Amino acid sequence: MFDNCLNHEFAIFHNMHIPIIKANQNSPEVLRICSRSAAQNNEIEKLVKEILFKVKEKGLEVAVLYAKKYDGLRKNNLKVSEAEIKQAAAKIDVGLKNALKQAIENVKVFHQKQTEKSWAFKGKDGEVLGQKIRPLKRVGLYVPGGAGVYPSTLIMNAVPALVAGVKELVVVSPIKDALHSSVAYVLLELGIKEVYHIGGAQAIGLLAYGAKGIAPVDKIVGPGNVFAAFAKKEVFGTVDIDMIAGPSEIAVLADATANPYWVAADMLSQAEHGSGFEASVCVTDSLAFAKKLAICIEEQVNVSPKREILEKSLTAYGRIFLAKNMKEAVGIVNRIAPEHLEIVAKNQDDLEKMVENAGAIFIGSYSSEPVGDYFAGPNHVLPTNGTARFASPLGVYDFLKRTSIIKYGKKALEKNGANIAKIADSEGFYHHKRAIMVRL
Repeated sequence: MFDNCLNHEFAIFHNMHIPIIKANQNSPEVLRICSRSAAQNNEIEKLVKEILFKVKEKGLEVAVLYAKKYDGLRKNNLKVSEAEIKQAAAKIDVGLKNALKQAIENVKVFHQKQTEKSWAFKGKDGEVLGQKIRPLKRVGLYVPGGAGVYPSTLIMNAVPALVAGVKELVVVSPIKDALHSSVAYVLLELGIKEVYHIGGAQAIGLLAYGAKGIAPVDKIVGPGNVFAAFAKKEVFGTVDIDMIAGPSEIAVLADATANPYWVAADMLSQAEHGSGFEASVCVTDSLAFAKKLAICIEEQVNVSPKREILEKSLTAYGRIFLAKNMKEAVGIVNRIAPEHLEIVAKNQDDLEKMVENAGAIFIGSYSSEPVGDYFAGPNHVLPTNGTARFASPLGVYDFLKRTSIIKYGKKALEKNGANIAKIADSEGFYHHKRAIMVRL
């Protein structure tokens, strides 16, 4: 019945762009999807380290030189003035302005639910224990600007920081010529005034180490190109970072009731990002649906203005997996731990309860992935490359720091000191024990 295909799995149907493969969570092709990543480039690694070292050692002067070389900077000043921001924002289309304004409000309302408060309690021996919650003081936001325009990235990174109470937000972006009106409008609407025309590893170095007139930040967030991503990894420890973002991915959990044309459109929404490493996967228990979906994908790719980009991504990581049943289908999803998961099935709520690993879950036919990318409110900065097994979406909690509070009185120490000293002694720490015993 089946023809032998990729990695010794069974391809039931294979058109030009995407095969249907009989699979379970341990199938080789499922595991290949899980292990995908952009190839490590030693030359890029070497260059990034060199750039970071020079920015750290020579500061603003060398940062400006790199911005001129790699980011198209035409002046000697990295700073984008408030006047430039206002001038660019004034050119925004009214419809887009209203859409972005509503998106900002939606994101703000959602993230206000994530706020935390300091707390403390008094123990039975009079000791006071607690946790102090405070926002980070200064955060750097990387906004891509070379190949596209991303006001949504600015919204998703800045709003939770502002809700957390961060006072100083610094934006870096490899701006092409002037600021795009949409990005400028969001900057203006959110009250962000410190913006620099710089990208790549040099921007990450500037944020992490600071320079003349530019204070270093406490944390760097936001996606960037491979240079920025590797640089974030290098400076982690000097500053905190959000995550090392991998290529985008979507998995759709669908049964025979799903609309194949709509599912195809959603899968292509992630395949169009352009790196060639994006994963667009559907997992279903219906062969009839799978065949219809493959045909719909073929039709939409053939008429797409981004056909070449889509074909590259789908050929490498576009797959329709056919499971024995929906329980097995959920098992495949949990193994992949996708950044975005759509559930389009008659028992979608029951299936959602079975999902353990996903960055964001979109439930129902009308919850298309771009709803979350731009507008609904939850953050679109999500764990990728299977890290949804242990990581979470960007949120207010990422911009807070927690300090433990311990206040022991004489009564509490007299009651518990001997036990503390015993534990210290068992670990061989003489002066830990003595620090307690001198008080007893």
